[in-house]
Amino acid sequence: MKSILIIGSKDGGKSTTIKEICKNLNPTKVYELDFNEKKLKDANINDIFNNTFIIEVKGKYILVIAGAPTEQNITLKTIIEITIEINISIAFLIVAKRTSERKENFDTIRDINDYSNLVHTEELKQIPIVDMSDSDSFKQNQEWISRIDRLVKIIIENI
Repeated sequence: MKSILIIGSKDGGKSTTIKEICKNLNPTKVYELDFNEKKLKDANINDIFNNTFIIEVKGKYILVIAGAPTEQNITLKTIIEITIEINISIAFLIVAKRTSERKENFDTIRDINDYSNLVHTEELKQIPIVDMSDSDSFKQNQEWISRIDRLVKIIIENI
């Protein structure tokens, strides 16, 4: 299994970036991972935000940690163990992580390295809003477009 890591501050755009990556991957299926019931629930691409999802792309499953493990209060190791327990074969990980993890027993980078081959780390910088009357106008910024295109390309090349 291979992975990419998206690092950013609280409200730094991790989940928004991951949602856009997932949209551009054109998944055939989207599921939310229910930790408590240890099962997948049908979801929509627009549901991807600050939680954990599994998307199917080119017949392979990608585990999408759109909310940093510390924000979800569950370690990446535990999330991966749940997917193993429910017999979901993950081909790739997209993982959000806060710039610094301050919760005891959380070490997302160690968990990534224990379960996968980290192929890319992206440290997010805030992308300026182009039009102050439109909070999504940053998506018109070439820096944003290039970021998403680059990350999608990395994932496609590694699944």
